[in-house]
Order: sequence, then C-alpha cells, then structure tokens
Amino acid sequence: MKKNLIIATLLLGILMNGWTIAFLKLPFYQAVLLIGGLSIVIMSIIHERLVFLYAITVTLSFGAFLTIHAFAFQRASEIQLLYIYNHLLLTSFLLMYWVLMNLIKKIGYEYTELKQQVQLLQKYTGITKLLTMTEFNEQAQWLMKSSERNKEEAWFVKIVITHSAKRTKENLQEELERLALLTIRQKFDLITSDKEVIYLLLKNTHAEGAERVLERLSKKVQEALNFIEPPFTSIKEQVIDENHLHDLIGENS
Repeated sequence: MKKNLIIATLLLGILMNGWTIAFLKLPFYQAVLLIGGLSIVIMSIIHERLVFLYAITVTLSFGAFLTIHAFAFQRASEIQLLYIYNHLLLTSFLLMYWVLMNLIKKIGYEYTELKQQVQLLQKYTGITKLLTMTEFNEQAQWLMKSSERNKEEAWFVKIVITHSAKRTKENLQEELERLALLTIRQKFDLITSDKEVIYLLLKNTHAEGAERVLERLSKKVQEALNFIEPPFTSIKEQVIDENHLHDLIGENS
C-alpha cells in the first residue's frame, strides 16, 4: 500500500511538473519539454546503472548552457531567475522519474524472487498435478537412499514426445502425463515432466518391470488416442545411486 502511494505521488508529481513547464512557458520551455520526453525514452532503455549518471549529466549540461547563455547575452536578473526556475523544473522532473524507475524495478525484482520461491515450494504443477522438478529431485533422493539401504533396484525412464505439430504436442503431453500417472504405482513411483519429456523413477523393480510400465502406457495411449504407433520414444536405465540419477536428469533435461 505504501509503495502504491509513493508511485502514485511520483506519477502525479511528474505530470504536474510537465504541465507547469508547458503552462508557464519559461525561456527555453520547448527545449525542456523535448529533453524531458527524450529522457523518458532514454532512461527507460539504458542500463539501470547509467540512469542516474544520465540524469545528472543532462541536469548539469542544461544548467551550464543557461549560465553561459545568460552571461553571453547579458540577461537581466529577472530573466536569469526564470532560467533558474526552468532548470529546477527539469531537474525535479528527471530526479522524480529516476526514483520512479528505481521503485518499479525494485518491485519487479521482488515479484520475480517471490515467484521463484513459490515455484520452489510447489509440489505439484500443471493440470495433471505431476511433481515439480524440484519436488521430484527431493523425493528421488529419499527413494534412492531407501533403495540402497534395502538393496532394491530403481529404474529411470525417459519418455520423449515425437509428434511433430507444436500445438498438438502440448495437448498430447498433457494427455500422456495423465496416462503415465495412471500407469505407475501411486505414492510409490515418482513422475515429473519438462518440455516434451516425461521422467519416471520406478522403485523396487527390474528391467522387466520397467518394460511392463512402458507396455501398459503404450496400451493406454492406443486406447485413449487411437495412435497406430506410440507418439513417443522411451529410454530406460537402472539407477545406481543419487549421483547417477543426477547425471541422467542432467543429460536429459
């Protein structure tokens, strides 16, 4: 709420500043309006570290120009006072816009950081509610430790969608995720997905068990989608330990 009030105040101040320059029509007011308009564009596109430097440079340069002009043409004190007012209006305009940009960028950074934190805290993603990659990795660590302790086999399965149409791929992946979730053992095996890829981690199984999972998935896909050939390719490999799993996910991500 406080930041909203500050932003609203700054915007109002910038607008009032511009209106004052145009209304009073002080000496060189048209140049000031042009400089202000160009500065809005320039300060918006240059690197944030250079914004304040730009504002100070323009302010000092315009002040130097007015000073030289006043002495060169022997302007009266009243005219010099108008020059000072004009310079103050431009300076306040640039400084308020600089503060506004910093505040907006800070809010943007906070939003991005908050969004990343929320994503890290999420356990499930998408309509099909598969595990997020972060949650998959965390649960996979526990699964691998359990498998090593009990001397059980764990198998990693990668399913890659091969359908060519991009729009169809998105819908197809959603359907394959749903069918794959129905194929694995709930609360026992793990499943997550990435772009055009689905990852499975099968606990306490063997090569034949991993193959049966793929066969069941192919059958469900054929029944649900009427594909003659499965619209995906698959790779399966026994996972030795946590490091091996990280390598497999790294290679396939």
